[in-house]
Amino acid sequence: MIKVFEDFDIALVGHYQTVLEANDISTFLKNQFGTSGAGELPFVEVIPQLWVLNEADFDRATSLIKELQDPENLQKLTPWVCPQCKIPQEAAFTHCWSCSAARS
Repeated sequence: MIKVFEDFDIALVGHYQTVLEANDISTFLKNQFGTSGAGELPFVEVIPQLWVLNEADFDRATSLIKELQDPENLQKLTPWVCPQCKIPQEAAFTHCWSCSAARS
């Protein structure tokens, strides 16, 4: 096991875990509930951490995380309109929330 990312924002760590798992990289989330001990324990002991189980996946995992953090990629996320039902969609959606049509 090798650590690839840590952040106090558990939602961000969970998002990165989801992306890695979707790319067939087995992961482990350490200190998922550690923030409840913040103040009682040193912060380095409670910060949520994302680990990959297979060290051979380390380079690919860090590459995917860097791609997610790239400001240029974040700017590419733009709202869109469903090609089927014409309902406006938020940038993060890959499918229409109303009719399930895929983003073109």
